[in-house]
Amino acid sequence: MVIAITGPIGIGKTTVCRKFIEIARRRGCTCGGIVSYKAPDKSIIVEDIQTGHKETLASTASIYRGPCTPMYFFNPDGIDFGIQAIDKGYYCNILIIDEIGQLELGGQGFVNAIEVIRGKKGNDIILVIRKELLSAFLPHLGTKPLIFETTIENRNELPNEIDTIISRNLGAKYRDYVI
Repeated sequence: MVIAITGPIGIGKTTVCRKFIEIARRRGCTCGGIVSYKAPDKSIIVEDIQTGHKETLASTASIYRGPCTPMYFFNPDGIDFGIQAIDKGYYCNILIIDEIGQLELGGQGFVNAIEVIRGKKGNDIILVIRKELLSAFLPHLGTKPLIFETTIENRNELPNEIDTIISRNLGAKYRDYVI
């Protein structure tokens, strides 16, 4: 199952992911992949969910020689770090990719995540995509995701809602193996 968490910048999509990870881990699920967030200096940090290690992904200052957007200059080492975390997360019960955006639409950044999503069978994926980019990504995913839009009103309940759906899905998978 692929779940897309969407919403505008700053609404709490990463917070929904972090809270969901806590819930899923308490249930005994393994979670891997990445979460990304803004640091106080406005740089973007990428964190490996399995290890907690972090790397600077992008800066508003022109200090990195990687791809760039109108607002950010991307760190090639941060991109590689994120790709490795996503690749390791492939073997977890739940793979979380927070987030894909303009770089990936242009064939850069974590573009390999799209291929991972298309090829992953069996386990669940949570993918964060900003609302304004969702329609551009849907044709590339290879499957129709279950979409959750994060709002101020629902962001505290979404982690539990997502967990309920994934728990049912995991339970159905495990029942298939019972003889």
